[in-house]
Amino acid sequence: MNWHVHYREGLTDHVARFQSPERAVEAACHLLDHGSDVYRIRARPKAETLDKEQIARIYAVWARARYN
Repeated sequence: MNWHVHYREGLTDHVARFQSPERAVEAACHLLDHGSDVYRIRARPKAETLDKEQIARIYAVWARARYN
């Protein structure tokens, strides 16, 4: 199953594809760390989706673990 990270850099929307949810979440956290706007992580072909609020909560845990 492919996982898609939907994000915005400046005025341009992008989609990055990953083979696992762990890699997608880690990539999303790195993108947020570098100032990108990550607004969705979605699995295909299933429509499992993490929205912006869920991503923000995951990022907060990731950032705490990384910087402490």
